[in-house]
Amino acid sequence: MSAGEDRKKRKSMFATALLVVSYLISVVAVGFGYFTIGNAVDIVPGMPSPVDFRAPRQIIDFYVLERDQEEAVANVVPPLIRDLEITADILTELENFFDAVGELRAQYLPIFSPFSNEEALVEDRPLPDYALLGLELNYDQARLLIAGDSATFAHFYVTVTKLFEDILERGISDEFGAAPGVAQELRADGFDEMYVNLGEVIVGEFLRPNMIIDEEATEVRRQEARDAVQPTFFHVNQMIVRAHDIIQPAEYRAIMELGLVGGGVDFVGLAGGVLTTTLVFAVAVLYILFFVRDMLENRRRILMLFTLYTVTIILARIMVPLDYFFTPVMFFAMLAAILIDVRLSIVLTVCLSIIAAAMEPMDAAVLNYAMVSGVFAAIIAKQTIVRGRLFVAMVSLGAVNVLMVLANYLMFSMGFSVNVINPAIFALFGGFITIWLCIGTLPFWESIFEVVTQNNLIELTNPNSALLRRMIIEIPGTYHHSLVVANLSETACHDIGADHVLARAGAYYHDIGKMQYPQYFAENQNGVNPHDDLPPRASVEVIYDHITRGLELARQYKLPLPIMAFVEEHHGTSLMKAFYHKERMENPGVEIDESDFRYKIRIPQSPESAVVMLADTCEAAVRSMVTTSGKNMDEMDGFVRKLIRDRLEDGQLEDSGLSIKDLDTIAKAFMRVFKGMYHERIPYPVEETKEHEELGDTDGE
Repeated sequence: MSAGEDRKKRKSMFATALLVVSYLISVVAVGFGYFTIGNAVDIVPGMPSPVDFRAPRQIIDFYVLERDQEEAVANVVPPLIRDLEITADILTELENFFDAVGELRAQYLPIFSPFSNEEALVEDRPLPDYALLGLELNYDQARLLIAGDSATFAHFYVTVTKLFEDILERGISDEFGAAPGVAQELRADGFDEMYVNLGEVIVGEFLRPNMIIDEEATEVRRQEARDAVQPTFFHVNQMIVRAHDIIQPAEYRAIMELGLVGGGVDFVGLAGGVLTTTLVFAVAVLYILFFVRDMLENRRRILMLFTLYTVTIILARIMVPLDYFFTPVMFFAMLAAILIDVRLSIVLTVCLSIIAAAMEPMDAAVLNYAMVSGVFAAIIAKQTIVRGRLFVAMVSLGAVNVLMVLANYLMFSMGFSVNVINPAIFALFGGFITIWLCIGTLPFWESIFEVVTQNNLIELTNPNSALLRRMIIEIPGTYHHSLVVANLSETACHDIGADHVLARAGAYYHDIGKMQYPQYFAENQNGVNPHDDLPPRASVEVIYDHITRGLELARQYKLPLPIMAFVEEHHGTSLMKAFYHKERMENPGVEIDESDFRYKIRIPQSPESAVVMLADTCEAAVRSMVTTSGKNMDEMDGFVRKLIRDRLEDGQLEDSGLSIKDLDTIAKAFMRVFKGMYHERIPYPVEETKEHEELGDTDGE
């Protein structure tokens, strides 16, 4: 295994170890709320409470919930459906009744027959046994049915049957709903009160409800009624019952559910919390692997993220008893955005909000507030370190916090009241305090984990800083060279999407080691080159020494590690060709070990460091070519691309993360800068005014 592979393996193991530890911390923080240590007492409803009982976590008031659900179910009106079998039975019974009446009437047909010789009157004839009809009729009603006018009876039969059919079609849900309607219909059809009374007797005997309860639909309605009941809660740290107060059934149920007597573990809730944490971590890890994998190569950055996350999780666990607007998630979001990456901060803020909400389940307000306010804090984080924008950032975050409190109150309190004012004020100042804490602790994070922010970089590029002032005075040639390299690097990094501010700062300091022996470097020489009189190997030692001296100065002036990386990596392991060829010329026929003439330093580990290497190489070479050979810019384009290709083929860009497309973009960016520096000058007029001759005026282009 090569040294590079071994180094990557160690970094991977380090990142994995921190991931496992942070996962275990999260599981413990979430699971802590599902463990309860009970009091060694026995309680029953109706007895005075022996101690104070507080809710260690939020829990539904199950007693009240079940009571309200039972009441809601009791108020459900069961839906009815028409029973076709009952309907058919009623109509059959009515038909059988009229058939029996018809048989009795048939026994009287000879009396009314025109062919009968008998002249006895109907009133003198006894009625057949009408008890066989199964209907409680008085004598007058029975005579009306049996001996009444045939045409009227037929009309009565048809009318009653039709009324039965219509009523049954509409459906009857109770015993008395249809009888009044029958009397009205019979009167409307011209029947006298005798027939109306008879109709009511028939209805009372045969007509009955044909609507039955739809059990399936009723159960659906009952379940909907149960689901519609909004639960009430015992909130975190809420007093359930005070010592010596009578324990009510609802309080007893809550105490037992929470395991406050005898202790216990909510295994179902614990399993849900662990599963939620696991899935959230999986999402976060996948995002890092797919989109910010290069971060895994930076131990300090990983350790800083781990520390930020761990501190936030512990604070979130400790602050669970407080209201949700005291969440520390915004603090994490802002620092992660400033110190690491805005997009990574947003993703991790969402994940952290879910885990924080899992510590206090069943309260969506926690998740809403933490996620929305946290993501907004990450978005505006870098505005807090820009001069003149701090106040706007504070007001913006405070306003978002207030709006989220109002939104939660409207969603979960079902209305607006003055009770929202205090939480809104706390949320407003919570946003202010978060930003103050973030800005106040930023130097601590920067120094402990040696990261650089935009503010650091701006300060480092200030020409009045101590080290740059020394460069301007002691090595002005190198300082000018560094400025040009900075312009090249910043332009190229901007075009490829790298950190152009970091590249500029790194370019300013990459050659600070030349202050030890400035005369040995071409940009500081004034016509005299000391290397002409030195053996090639001695020259190599002097040139190589500027890396060592540069790192010593960087440590002395406490430059951040990312800036020190430019000092160390800007030559990589490249070959000092001039001295190598000089050695070969002075020792013909002798085998020369090329490694003796290479820098023995780490190759660039970031796109920014690699761009500075390429800019350093191209600036010196192009300046030399332009001043000595007079080549035009079209020729320089091919020359620049050749220099970049040489570094690529020499293996100097292997760990930089640059693609072939990036290299093409870098070459184009370099040429834009070079064309601005070495553009063709406008020729002066042949005839100049006397004033110009006297003053020696020149065109500044």
